[in-house]
Amino acid sequence: MLDGATLDTATWGSGRVPILLLHDGLGSIDQWRNLPADLAAAADATVIAYDRPGHGTSTPVPSGPWPADWMTEQADALLEFIDQLGGAPPLLVGHSDGGSIALLAAAKQPHAVCGVVALAAHSHVEEVCVDAISAMRAKSDRIVAGLGRFHADAAAVFEAWSGVWVSDQFRLWDIRERLASISAPTLIVQGTEDEYGTDNMATSTARSVGPAGCRCVLLQGVGHLLHHQAPAAVIELIVGHLASFD
Repeated sequence: MLDGATLDTATWGSGRVPILLLHDGLGSIDQWRNLPADLAAAADATVIAYDRPGHGTSTPVPSGPWPADWMTEQADALLEFIDQLGGAPPLLVGHSDGGSIALLAAAKQPHAVCGVVALAAHSHVEEVCVDAISAMRAKSDRIVAGLGRFHADAAAVFEAWSGVWVSDQFRLWDIRERLASISAPTLIVQGTEDEYGTDNMATSTARSVGPAGCRCVLLQGVGHLLHHQAPAAVIELIVGHLASFD
């Protein structure tokens, strides 16, 4: 239970390093596929994933689009979740919106995390992303049907996520100034064929992280679902990042 929400969680491994996975805007625990187990083994880590409210069978289920500041709200919830977990500060590994939430949490409470790996994260709104999501909304029936394998109410999750991203209120969303507060070692990873972001999204996000800055890696020929398309490369990058400050 977390501030009125009930969250599903899953854990892999029993290693000395805690890694916390944050899924994307339409994601869930199961959609990480084999990455958590493989990462736990490769990093000698305890890997924990959770479903945000409305995802999987976590509650409450949304009614309409998320609010424009929903990622900030989820960053606050993440920090509360970390506090409840106790133990050593975790390495946050977030994909897409989950990566944005991880960055926001690290900016708000720099000492609550030991590091961040943001996979295909967003730090502001690009037209290419809005256009891609608008196209998804035009074929929502097929997408919702596919998501039904992972979510108790796939239609509600899709409307909550896609509705806010295409809303006028969200067009000015930009967290880059906030990222200057991040002090934990940070790695930004994005595919060069990302359907939801240009290369500039990754590089401008990386330039915003401070004061120590961060490393930015562009994976050639890889799209938005880089942990599905290039899982071995993603795991190697995470393990290498962890080793660089462990």
